[in-house]
Amino acid sequence: MMHPFLWFNENNGGTYLLTVVTISSIVCFVLGFITQNHSQVDKLWSLLPPIYCLIVVLSSPLQPRLLLMNALAWMWGIRLSYNFARKDGYTWSGEDYRWPILRKKINNRFLFELFNLTFISIFQNILLLFIACPIYYIASHRTAPLNSWDLVCTLAFLFLFTIEVTADQQQWNFHGDKKANKPWTKDGFLQQGLFKYSRHPNFFSEICLWWVFYAFTFSVQPFSYINWTILGTLSLTLLINGSTTFTEAITSEKYPKYKQYQKTTSRLIPWLPSKKVH
Repeated sequence: MMHPFLWFNENNGGTYLLTVVTISSIVCFVLGFITQNHSQVDKLWSLLPPIYCLIVVLSSPLQPRLLLMNALAWMWGIRLSYNFARKDGYTWSGEDYRWPILRKKINNRFLFELFNLTFISIFQNILLLFIACPIYYIASHRTAPLNSWDLVCTLAFLFLFTIEVTADQQQWNFHGDKKANKPWTKDGFLQQGLFKYSRHPNFFSEICLWWVFYAFTFSVQPFSYINWTILGTLSLTLLINGSTTFTEAITSEKYPKYKQYQKTTSRLIPWLPSKKVH
């Protein structure tokens, strides 16, 4: 396998991709260090992958598949940006509630800033580049013409996108009713709608959605199930699983009934509720 830096070259926008991810990593670290608001990457999460896709499209010969993937990425990004904005995520003081908790647990400025540099700023920025890299991989290789596999991937992407939109909207409605002290929110966490079948249906759909995006690379010839861009999707899967564990530890401490919910409802993959742990 080639050295990672050789995966990107001046063709198809590779140099521009590396430039953007480098600048973004530096800016996120510096702003987080100065302001002690460590959600700088969160503010870019829905913006960078579509931007990377657009860079590839503008730097490559015109291909229908690239246009299709770019359109899907922008649809995902615009919708997620809207969801983040309505929760005041783009305000200067907007910060993920988990970072202050983690800062308190670590309780060491040097160690947390080291974590900020390596994980929050560098790793997550590289991850955001790599989940978009299937489009770069396709632009850099000989591919089959647009075919039925692209239709399958597109329909799967749209299906998962719909699940994610629905889950996020149900969560938004719940928190609105929770602020209004509606009786059905008394347990403190959502257990209805899609959340009856999965504790995190939005996380599940987010993971699967990017696996589908990766699956577009199966059009590259000669055919292979595995290529280096899978590192992005694998990393995202591990990251979401890890953050889910941390999130649930916080939630179960805050809401006594959450542990029972964990016993009866699948963690990620939607499934019928039961009395057994999935």
